[in-house]
Amino acid sequence: MKRNFYFFRHGQRNGIDVESTLNYTGISQAKKLAEFLIDKNIEVVYSSPLKRAIDTAKMAINNTNIEIIPDERLIETAFGFWYSDNDEKQQRITENFNRVKSCLDDILVNDTHTNIAIASHGGVTRALCWACGYKIGEIKHCECFHLALDNGKWNFIERFDTKIEGPNEYLVTQDMSQVCD
Repeated sequence: MKRNFYFFRHGQRNGIDVESTLNYTGISQAKKLAEFLIDKNIEVVYSSPLKRAIDTAKMAINNTNIEIIPDERLIETAFGFWYSDNDEKQQRITENFNRVKSCLDDILVNDTHTNIAIASHGGVTRALCWACGYKIGEIKHCECFHLALDNGKWNFIERFDTKIEGPNEYLVTQDMSQVCD
């Protein structure tokens, strides 16, 4: 049985604190991602429990009947140093990879859906791709990777980029209750 997976990073956010929210650019990115995902028949979404990932998932899926399941293992903790020769950093990278892979392994064993999305962060999205045998470099906000698992073999299908870039500084917080109704 072929199963489709869509791994995507959250949209651009306000600030750098843990619970920062999407900014205007991030909202635009999530809406553009929704255009890509609209015909993918997503049945379930697993997400980092952080607000920016959940909000991106809600906007990108745009269907309140599709369950979004938060999973702590999808929280970002690597903070950009996935490529390092430093032993201490490499140990942390390995621990993070194993945590993310355990989440994916549990989904593979316990979830019977055919079209699954995972909303997370840059490092987590990178780890998910690595777990499927694909080494990915930089991951943009709301960039999505479609991979398929067919008879135990992972296949890279496509990479989607919203092509929406925002300024480097973080913008004013948007009240998400107004855009996610």
